[in-house]
Amino acid sequence: MYCTGGIRCDIYATILRQKGFQNLYTLSGGVSNYLKSEGPAEWLGNLFVFDSRLSLPPAIYKPGATAKGRPQLAYERSTFARCYICGSQLPELRHRNCANLDCNRLFLSCSSCVKELRGCCCSNCTCAPRLRPVLSGHLRYQKWHIYRDVELQKS
Repeated sequence: MYCTGGIRCDIYATILRQKGFQNLYTLSGGVSNYLKSEGPAEWLGNLFVFDSRLSLPPAIYKPGATAKGRPQLAYERSTFARCYICGSQLPELRHRNCANLDCNRLFLSCSSCVKELRGCCCSNCTCAPRLRPVLSGHLRYQKWHIYRDVELQKS
C-alpha cells in the first residue's frame, strides 16, 4: 500500500497487522519520496493531499522529469481519465468537489460540464439551496466548513 507522504500507510499497516494480515509492504516515505528519487515515469494520475489543493501532479516532486521523453499527461489509452458527467476523455486529471455543499462529491469533469452544471456533479445538485460559487480552471474550493460558517454568520 502507499500514500502520498507515507504516514497513513504506516498507521493502517499496523492496524492490519494487528488483525492478522502478514504480507504488508509500505513504500518508505510515501509516493512523494519515491517520485523525488525516481521521477514520474509511467505514473498515471495525481496524488491526493489533504488541503485545498486536493491533488498534485506527480511531476511536482521532480520538476522537469518526464516519462521517457513523452509529455507528462499520457492518458490517451486510459479508461479512468473521463468526465464523470458526459464521459468525454480528459486531457488531465484535475479533481473538483461538487459545488453543492451537501453533496461535495469529488469527481473529474471537463470544462464544458463544469460550465453547464455550474460546478455541480449532476443536474439535481444545481438546484440545491447551498451552492458554492463556480471556480474556473485550476482553482480549488476552500474546505466546506468555511462556506458553512460564512452562511451561519449571515443568519
